[in-house]
Amino acid sequence: GYSIKALAEKSSLSVNTLSLIENEKTSPSVSTLEQLAMALKIPLSCFFESRDEKPQIIKTRPGQRRQMILEGVRIEDCGLGLEGQPVQPLVITLPAGMEKTSESILHGGYEFVYCLTGQLDYYVEDKKFVLHEGESLALAAVLPHRWINPYQEPAVYLLIMIPGDAGELSGEVHFKTAPDPGC
Repeated sequence: GYSIKALAEKSSLSVNTLSLIENEKTSPSVSTLEQLAMALKIPLSCFFESRDEKPQIIKTRPGQRRQMILEGVRIEDCGLGLEGQPVQPLVITLPAGMEKTSESILHGGYEFVYCLTGQLDYYVEDKKFVLHEGESLALAAVLPHRWINPYQEPAVYLLIMIPGDAGELSGEVHFKTAPDPGC
């Protein structure tokens, strides 16, 4: 229900950026999706959810998960469609040599990161944690955090995000927003 100009003002994104996204000329970055979600007061997971009736149990197999590729990072949905569940399980694949530093993010709740293969650098409050295969990290997501893979092999990790307040929407963990019935 917003014009591109109104959404640009609300999200601090340029009209040109929004036009390119709307016309499928570019794919938005994770930070762009976060800005849009905050401006629209919807959880980030809305960009990954279908509008169909959602089952209470979802079994996924490799290669059959819904996925998005944003700036070379593959994000696989391992259950975002579960209604009423306060958890977002994702499998993230960072390409080898991904040294582009994203801006730190922070939100309510907690994150659990488990390195499945390869290794990655996870920064929490600018403290570097190198995660190797089989290692994990749990953190309060209110701490600024970001991740990179400067290594020569892809890194695959399980990311489970959990809201900090039982009153938050299902899947709403990257930031606090108001409910949106259209999501």
